[in-house]
Amino acid sequence: MIELTGEKLADLISKRHGCLVQLHRLGCKQTELIHSGEMSTLMRLLSAKNQLIIAMQAIERELTPFHAQDAATRPWHSPEARHACAQQAEACRELLEAVMQMEQENEQKLTQRRDQISQQLQSVQNSATARRAYESHQSKPQFRHDLVGGEATPYRITSQQLDLHTQS
Repeated sequence: MIELTGEKLADLISKRHGCLVQLHRLGCKQTELIHSGEMSTLMRLLSAKNQLIIAMQAIERELTPFHAQDAATRPWHSPEARHACAQQAEACRELLEAVMQMEQENEQKLTQRRDQISQQLQSVQNSATARRAYESHQSKPQFRHDLVGGEATPYRITSQQLDLHTQS
């Protein structure tokens, strides 16, 4: 069984703080990558962030027994060590808040970027569909009914025939 000492708590809080500092740095880099559109680099960064999140979860599991412990009965080497741990725990709380805010903002930016790309792709698709339809229409022969035999005779419509401003 793990002894719930102040030193063990301070060590875990220090590890937690280190993870949060790294998550914050990666979050800042993530914001830059979203703005620049470097999606392959962004994917690698998200993978690294995932590893840090896994590490944070492990630390949080180790911290769980301390939540149930009466903090007043926890042994510390000195009041200064206890105070330093409390300050670092507060810094962790602030960092976590900043990281969570940044994550929310980055998620919104990625969603906006995804929607913009989707609209652009739809526009390109619509243009390509219209172009194919136009090309298909232009390459097919036009038919008219021959007045003599009543049979359809293929012929091409020329640009002059389509030009309404051409004098006859």
